[in-house]
Amino acid sequence: MLAISCAALVGVALQGSGDAAAPFTMGAGPLTHHLETALSHMDRGSSSPDYRESLAFLRAHATDVTAEVSPLLLEERGSFRKWQVTYLVGEFGDEDAITLLGLLIDEPLPQPQTSREEPHAIDLAYNEELASRVQAVMSTARIASHRPQLRDQVVAQLVATARQVSSLRSTAMFELQKLLGLETQTLRGQFSPEDTKHFDPFVPPPELQGVLRHRMDKHRRQERELRETRQPICHHDQN
Repeated sequence: MLAISCAALVGVALQGSGDAAAPFTMGAGPLTHHLETALSHMDRGSSSPDYRESLAFLRAHATDVTAEVSPLLLEERGSFRKWQVTYLVGEFGDEDAITLLGLLIDEPLPQPQTSREEPHAIDLAYNEELASRVQAVMSTARIASHRPQLRDQVVAQLVATARQVSSLRSTAMFELQKLLGLETQTLRGQFSPEDTKHFDPFVPPPELQGVLRHRMDKHRRQERELRETRQPICHHDQN
């Protein structure tokens, strides 16, 4: 469900991508060149030599690039370009980038606008802002995979997000579980009793447990029967 929600948010961002080709508003220089190159080749990712070259440059100058993109992340309203840069920060980010993404995460979301004439219409501005916040959480987690020495700072930021930003709690917990695995259980004491459900393994409701058990038994039986029918064939081949 979370993956579907994130994909839906990204899809909304793509719908508002009319400004995606607009030049990045920074002064001319290698930072601008490599940032623009990385953004224009994001879809191809590591399969693009230009992307790899520019990303290597951005990682080597992460603090400077973070300072340059911070006005866009913190001052510009939601846009496809803002989402792109938020994603890219997770690829080159450093300790300053964790702080920047945390500031974006903590910014209050605008109130969604509704209309009596179109009660089911999508508020594009709100959804683009939410998409950037979700991406900021995911980018924060990704920094730890590129810079393992920053893992503790990343975990601290994700925990703070899960505890304090209700709209991003599920995303932050999902990223913590991906990053820490079973070690996530050590964080249980930092959360309120209401949030401990995020640490519990999924247990189907009682009315479904019997159905699931029956299906599991059926699959085991079919697997056993298949294995038994294959054994004589294997034995014959060996002879």
